[in-house]
Amino acid sequence: MITGYMGTYTSDISEGIYKFKLDETNGHLEGPILFKKVKNSKYLTLANNLIYTLYDDENGAGVMVIDKDGLTQASLIYENLTSCHIAVNGDYIYTTNYHEGTITKLHYHGEKIELVKKVMVQRKAGCHQTIFFKDLILVPCLMMDKVFIYNQELELTGEIIFPNGSGPRHGVVSTDEVRVYIVTELSNELFTYDYVDGHFNLVDQISILPNNEKNKEGTAALRISRNGRKLYISTRGLDIITVIDIGSNLPKIMQFESAAGNHPRDILDVADDKYLLVANRFSNELVSFRLNQGRIGVVTSKISIPEGVSIAMEGDLND
Repeated sequence: MITGYMGTYTSDISEGIYKFKLDETNGHLEGPILFKKVKNSKYLTLANNLIYTLYDDENGAGVMVIDKDGLTQASLIYENLTSCHIAVNGDYIYTTNYHEGTITKLHYHGEKIELVKKVMVQRKAGCHQTIFFKDLILVPCLMMDKVFIYNQELELTGEIIFPNGSGPRHGVVSTDEVRVYIVTELSNELFTYDYVDGHFNLVDQISILPNNEKNKEGTAALRISRNGRKLYISTRGLDIITVIDIGSNLPKIMQFESAAGNHPRDILDVADDKYLLVANRFSNELVSFRLNQGRIGVVTSKISIPEGVSIAMEGDLND
């Protein structure tokens, strides 16, 4: 059994972080139980045998570090509105704030979190994710149609400009660390960049929707398979998951599959590419699909988890 955690938006039916289990032999989901009562744990990640999550309280918004028993190890409030993404690199925590337009670097050591640096990109810039690439940090800013490039000290070193109105949201790095894939929320496209001589060169741009449609909005999460050969992308509104083969030179659409629920947010390829988990926020459920050579197959299990936004699994691929 693999243990997983889901971050949620707090509402009348959701209370925080939920814990569940996945049977690797048959894809059956068990649970959930309320793991940690915390407000707006909408994005979380696992690192260093700990859970790192965003959260709110009466004093503002910040980050919290939790052990596997659900005990708070450290927390820090440092902003007014909740960030939308959290990532961990060694002892450092990075968050991006969509509404405030900021990127924050924090240091976690012992039982204390310290603010190292906060960078203001632009108010309501739509900063959506922190992507670690070699010694760089890439930050997609949806409302600015740019991905900003920083060094480890959060000093700006460059930018990647996207078409107007495309809205870059999430990205992943190829397993050989020579290629970056960025998905756009508003234009529903996948952009592929090769990194050559210190520059990001666009090599491909494709629609990730049926019939090559674009500008339907609602594209949410992008994940890469453990073997590095497939991409999985969720799109709200249409309630579909797009599967893309990246095993050859250029990405190729393999499949469009129903999310088996309403408003798919996070997705995660787990158990050595055996199953795909999908968090359907508005239908309040976590769905497990069987994977067959990367293609989405039958639903193996569903459990009710309210307002699910992000998924993390122990001993598996997270960020």
